[in-house]
Amino acid sequence: MSYTIQIWEKPADWPWPTTKAEADAQYERAEAGPQVPMNPRFVAWAQAVEQRFPGFWDVYLDVPGMTDPTWGVGINTRASEWGAPFDDGWEQAVRLGLNLYDPQSGVHYLANGDAPEEPDLPVQRAARARKAGDDATAWAEYRHWAARGNPHALYAVGRALRFGTMGQRRHFDLAAALQLLGAHDAETRKDAQAFFQRFPDPAKARVQALMARLKGVPAEQLLQIVDDDRKAVDDAVTRSEQLALYSRKRIEAADALEPAAALGHEVAAFLHALDVVIGWEQPNFENARTWCQRAAEWDHEPAKRLFALMHERGWGGPVDMQEAAKWNAAAQEQRQRAQKKQHAREEAESPGGLSLAPMSPAAHASAAAAPVVWTGNPLRDLPGWYAHEGDPHAAFHLGTSDEHGRYGGPVNLAQARAWYAQAAEAGHADATYNLGTFIESGKGGPKDAQVAKALFMLANTRGTTMQVADLGIKPQEQGPVRALVVALREPGRLRSVLQQRGLAAAVAAPGSVAPAAAAVVASAAAAGLSASDWGRAGGAAPQAPRPAPSRARSTRDDDEDEEADADTQGAGYGARSGFSLHLGHVALGVGVASVLLLIAFFKPGASFRMGMVGLGLVAAFGAWRTARDFDWSPLARAVVALLAAIPLLGMAVCLGLLFKAFRAR
Repeated sequence: MSYTIQIWEKPADWPWPTTKAEADAQYERAEAGPQVPMNPRFVAWAQAVEQRFPGFWDVYLDVPGMTDPTWGVGINTRASEWGAPFDDGWEQAVRLGLNLYDPQSGVHYLANGDAPEEPDLPVQRAARARKAGDDATAWAEYRHWAARGNPHALYAVGRALRFGTMGQRRHFDLAAALQLLGAHDAETRKDAQAFFQRFPDPAKARVQALMARLKGVPAEQLLQIVDDDRKAVDDAVTRSEQLALYSRKRIEAADALEPAAALGHEVAAFLHALDVVIGWEQPNFENARTWCQRAAEWDHEPAKRLFALMHERGWGGPVDMQEAAKWNAAAQEQRQRAQKKQHAREEAESPGGLSLAPMSPAAHASAAAAPVVWTGNPLRDLPGWYAHEGDPHAAFHLGTSDEHGRYGGPVNLAQARAWYAQAAEAGHADATYNLGTFIESGKGGPKDAQVAKALFMLANTRGTTMQVADLGIKPQEQGPVRALVVALREPGRLRSVLQQRGLAAAVAAPGSVAPAAAAVVASAAAAGLSASDWGRAGGAAPQAPRPAPSRARSTRDDDEDEEADADTQGAGYGARSGFSLHLGHVALGVGVASVLLLIAFFKPGASFRMGMVGLGLVAAFGAWRTARDFDWSPLARAVVALLAAIPLLGMAVCLGLLFKAFRAR
């Protein structure tokens, strides 16, 4: 006993049916077409489905004289489960450009992934996967059918980008455009329009332009546009971070963060909250709290912890301990979920279900190792929280604060040195430079000239304007300094190298408890606060501009900055600096000029010859001094040696003439 399914192929010049009536009409036209030999695509479909689910389909390929333009196959009604085999049969039909028609139910399963009678049918598998918590499968299914223009799938993809579900990052412009394109009934149209109306006018114009782009391409190219736009936002955030780390263009970097944050990028919003406090403009704690709230609502776990702290300490708004407790609990729950997923993944990847991943230390042990002290000043405490999370810009901000005693705190050179080391280890160019000045002069700890020179070279490659030619590196220092640069630039190794050489700051760690603050920590512990909690005190925070690096540097305009950044990135670490004029070059020039004078105005006479000897010695000194430049290539050294030979030859001629004159006397 069989359940009959008809297979038919739509001619290429026929439009895709969008209603049941159109699908029925096209099927009847195809069925009434001329008799033709067996369609080879029918044979390919039969072979594919029989291989994947043998015995489910009743297929007869060896019927002599089969010439019908449509082909009937059966479903074995004795099969216990129809879902997966039938879905596979439709999938194979889509792959081959064939349509399935169920005469019993009247449903057409078209090769473009649509079912006019039941438009949500293709995405039912995705909906089941989503309900079961399998977000990866659900997202893949929705993308699969969205690429074929299914409105339900388009709307689901838009909702995922709107709310950040199925493991996807938000992108509000794409979400609005896809929801409007995929709205398929009164409820979805109302929801899509309500979301679109919340956009400001410039954003509405962007969404409309985006919809025009998506409508103007074939369905299979639509997802490529979506992926490219999403990647562009991620790349903009990455470029912003690199720009802030490796150049002095902090304003340009901040300008790139806000548009990404406005599109729903939770990491950009979280970072922007710090930028509005320590950026070039006046600190704005209310704005920081707003962006932190957005990042927290967009499910960024560090933002939830910071938002709880803002409520607890009154940063940018009133104190609200209930909200603080709520967001702390939300962050802890999210962290536990992530740990469970990680553990399950490790067990699945380990032999016999036994996790081979190293066990993480207990939370209380890591917290007790570096307790955090609050000062009551948000301009120190807010960046301090970010710095303890590993943010290099916040660490650099605290380093300049401790170096110069800003924001009501005392000068603490040892602590400043530790903050600069933390930021430099993360790649911060200005922090690397300032750390070099500390180690060069012995501020906040021991001196080490070679390490200082290596840090200046590393800072130069990262974007600061210090010229390597100004370092005066001796020939015997070249090898050790280069080895230090290689060691210092390795990720996560800078502070350990300083520790090995005895150059670490005389503090336990950035932000750890100073002896004078022990009572504050003890009172915080007595109050039941965790080791990572920060206190709050009254009083308005001082309004101060962003601090500058600790040592004066030459300035460049934006075009010069871009060229220098490109040069340093292309040359890699240890890049050489440009030409730098000094006494050796002057001496070399004078020596070469002496030869020209000897050739042009040669006259016998002891005074003139003695002058030539002196100028020859000057040329020799110039060659020696110029060849000592650390950043000259072997080819440049060879050219210098050749030029030095010319005045030396002139000196030899002069000495010969003098010797001849003495003999004549």
